[in-house]
Amino acid sequence: MKRIVLILVLIISSIGALFSSSIRVGADIGFDALNSTSFLQYAFQETTEDTIIIDYIAGAVWNTGPLTVERSNVTIIFEKNVVLQALPGAFGIFESLIQISDQSNIDMIGYGATLMMNREEYVLLNDSEFRHGLSLGSVTNMRIEGLTIIETGGDGILLTRSFRPNSPKNYCENITILNCKLSNNYRQGLSVTSVSGARILNSEFSETSGTLPEDGIDFEPDIPEERIENVLVKDCRIFNNNGNAIQFAMFMMNDNSRDISITIENTYMANNHDPSNTFDFAEIAATDNGNNGVDGFVTFKNCFIESSDWTAVYVSKTVLSYFINFENCVFKDVSNNLQSLNNPIFLEVTDYSNPVPRFGGLNFKDCVIEYDQEIPFFNLVENIPTSPGLGDVTGNFFIVSPSDNGLNLGSDPMDVNIEYQHFTEFPEASVNLKEMQVDYLEQEQNIIFEVERELNSDMPLAVLYNYSGKAIYGLDYERAPGVLVIPPNTASTMDTIEIVLDTIIENSELLTLVIEDDSCYTIGNDSMIHFSINDGVVSLLPEYELGEQIINVFYRPDNAAVAINVLDTNFNVRILQEDQSVFKAYDELSFPLSLDINDLPEGLFFIEIANNANELLSVQRILKN
Repeated sequence: MKRIVLILVLIISSIGALFSSSIRVGADIGFDALNSTSFLQYAFQETTEDTIIIDYIAGAVWNTGPLTVERSNVTIIFEKNVVLQALPGAFGIFESLIQISDQSNIDMIGYGATLMMNREEYVLLNDSEFRHGLSLGSVTNMRIEGLTIIETGGDGILLTRSFRPNSPKNYCENITILNCKLSNNYRQGLSVTSVSGARILNSEFSETSGTLPEDGIDFEPDIPEERIENVLVKDCRIFNNNGNAIQFAMFMMNDNSRDISITIENTYMANNHDPSNTFDFAEIAATDNGNNGVDGFVTFKNCFIESSDWTAVYVSKTVLSYFINFENCVFKDVSNNLQSLNNPIFLEVTDYSNPVPRFGGLNFKDCVIEYDQEIPFFNLVENIPTSPGLGDVTGNFFIVSPSDNGLNLGSDPMDVNIEYQHFTEFPEASVNLKEMQVDYLEQEQNIIFEVERELNSDMPLAVLYNYSGKAIYGLDYERAPGVLVIPPNTASTMDTIEIVLDTIIENSELLTLVIEDDSCYTIGNDSMIHFSINDGVVSLLPEYELGEQIINVFYRPDNAAVAINVLDTNFNVRILQEDQSVFKAYDELSFPLSLDINDLPEGLFFIEIANNANELLSVQRILKN
């Protein structure tokens, strides 16, 4: 019954598609290999269609000057292999590749597409930090999905307020960044200065270098009236940036600002910060205005930091500002550089000249630290003439290091309670993938996998995993390779890989999940699982147009049915076998309809749709498994 209902829903939804429209920038509007700015800008400003498609043109690049999206309620699709390339010399100091201000309800999708600027040109200009790849100012309800954004003269993506006169608000709202890759950008991977409601999922931020701060992700409001609230960063990878993996620079906010609320979950960070960067040498850095900072919270949960020369967590904020929580986090192979004050956890007084409150305001729950230096795992710099010292810090740690070097809490800590257990090496642990369901159907199901461990159940355990197989990340499933942290006193943890409903007729695709080697565990006999992703409901051609006719065909192999939608009635349908012989014929049909194909044998078939004059309108294919 469930499957029959789903087919009916699809037929109804395809009727709705009759009233949607699309336009292609290449085929319909135009393309110029030397400069396509006018065509792209026309699409982003003057069109009224629901969907704008930037065509892939084999062997060609979309060279363009600065673009602005001047409309709402639109989906912008960059086809696979499209490269949107900034024209040399065409971008002023404050001009981004794509700027969107005061618009709403926009989807920008580009799996396999690249937005690219000319980073080396801006390095020579020595004036660049605002030439962003994608700059959003006071945008509401936007989804950015599948894009690669590289070599900008500023940030890969910026979420900020609109600087246009009479803008209705000073923040972005309800923004989703999903399955994006932001690499080799000049200032930041992602900058967030003002947003209410943001979901940053399954995305990568790497290789940022050029001008400070050079972070993977930087939360840094410009004025006290801005806001950073209801932000989730989950299942991301942040590595090889010249600055911090993540920075919370709350200098410009105060206790009259709106409370901040940021959660970082299941995120991998490695090898961030370069000695050329003069800012805090740390993977994670958190600061405030030094006195009456903004309230709120930042929470890290099930995160993994590894392979870092520097401090894992640096904090210089007062106890009166936002609170930071770390839960089930693993900091492995950190503080490798011999520079002084390079402890895994390091706190600093906020002001050396003026009276300020105590510094601190953190909690660490069940966190692991592994490092090799003969230094305390927790250290600080205080300045008693200006601040009473450390305050409001609690936690419990599992410390793995050659020697027990303890911790330094300062001369007069208040409300400080830290406990730890010391180990000279990781306790023995073995991990396996638990066998579960292995066959999955597009749209109806998502892959569920479970990692289980034996021994060493007392501390969090970070398990690295990767993929292989024909299934393609972003096109067939949504979950980048990453890390799964098994909480303490827990034998196993489950997680999800979301399956993508694509528009491609294909045989079952294999996705193999593999546990990667790591020094904190051994791999048991079950180190990989092979999942089969099977076609679900598929639109063979999302929309086919001939004159005023719009045809939609939906097909689902396991339900053995084809749903066909045509604007008018009295059309003819033939189902042809691979050798072009007629298997079935239907005359003068009314639409929409669902055709039973239970009696089709396995193999490739073609559906021909013609009018009463036998003029062929559409040929589409199905693969019966």
